[in-house]
Amino acid sequence: MERTRDVYRECLKLIPHEKFSFAKIWLLAAQFGIRQLNLKGARQILGNAIGKAPKDKIFKKYIKIELQLGNIDHCRKLYEKYLEWAPENCYAWSKYTELERSLAKTEWAKAIFELAILDICFLIDEN
Repeated sequence: MERTRDVYRECLKLIPHEKFSFAKIWLLAAQFGIRQLNLKGARQILGNAIGKAPKDKIFKKYIKIELQLGNIDHCRKLYEKYLEWAPENCYAWSKYTELERSLAKTEWAKAIFELAILDICFLIDEN
């Protein structure tokens, strides 16, 4: 198992994330951590992925993992980072709103929806 961990670590070190990155490698490394019951390590990998090479796939998978674990506060933080990175992403806005609605946080869902409209309108005005 240590060898597998080393391979993923080395692979992530070699990829020039500033130029290009592969969400798949980050996700495979995190999934390996989860299979090894190293949730802290998996979170660290996904957090590094978001910090170095944010991609839709990474955000979606990380949010899904936290949702399955019932860590709603972490999901909210991830959605906030996701929307900070891609404010024009209607999918992210709608999923964040859906999350709050599913938790019976109707007022929060409305507020998120209103923010989405304002942000998207602002982005349209900029262009």
